Amino acid sequence: MRLQGRHVILSLVLFAFGFLIAFSYQHTKNQSEVIQLSEQEWEKDFYYRQQLIQLEEKNRELVHEVENLRQEINLFEEDLGEREVTIKDYVEEKKKLQLLTGELPIKGPGVKVTLRDADYIPAEENVNQYIVHDRHMQLVINELFSAGAKAIAINGQRIYKDSYVTCIGPVVSVDGNQHPAPFIIEAVGEPETLRVSLELTNGVLDILVNDNIEVEIGNKDKIEMDARIS
Repeated sequence: MRLQGRHVILSLVLFAFGFLIAFSYQHTKNQSEVIQLSEQEWEKDFYYRQQLIQLEEKNRELVHEVENLRQEINLFEEDLGEREVTIKDYVEEKKKLQLLTGELPIKGPGVKVTLRDADYIPAEENVNQYIVHDRHMQLVINELFSAGAKAIAINGQRIYKDSYVTCIGPVVSVDGNQHPAPFIIEAVGEPETLRVSLELTNGVLDILVNDNIEVEIGNKDKIEMDARIS
């Protein structure tokens, strides 16, 4: 009986062990069947993987290209901005030159300088020492331009880069047009700057007064001058 009992126990153990082996084999077989792929499916998988790798590489190339283009655009925009500033400066400079040469009309505040011959001329003195000469007006014109005047006119006649002022007896000729005294010189510019420049100690005003010229200087809110007629 003891031997038979042992046989039963051993039979049960072997049965259980066999069952486990069979179950494990069946499970492994099932798993193998699930993950097993046919040759055609492997080829498809390999093809798609290759396509994905190529797309990722192409994407990296495009990202790099976009970054390079972005940098080129930034450089182009910076260069264009600098050129716009330069062109704007050229346009402003051209406009200033055109104003000085009289090619454009101009208006704005400025100063009015009136030069008159002396009221009293002693009989024993030379009359030429008491009247306004072309050098007096040229002195005023040069000082006004040096002080920043944008345009100047004598008795309403605008002065240009090639203008000439000469004395003809008691009158002054400006570009061939004669003007009698008093001579009114108008200048477009910053009024206070122009006045201070004329009134400097030992400057233009003192020279004129020492030459017996009567001088009157005043500000004007608006001075208009036409463009040069070709």
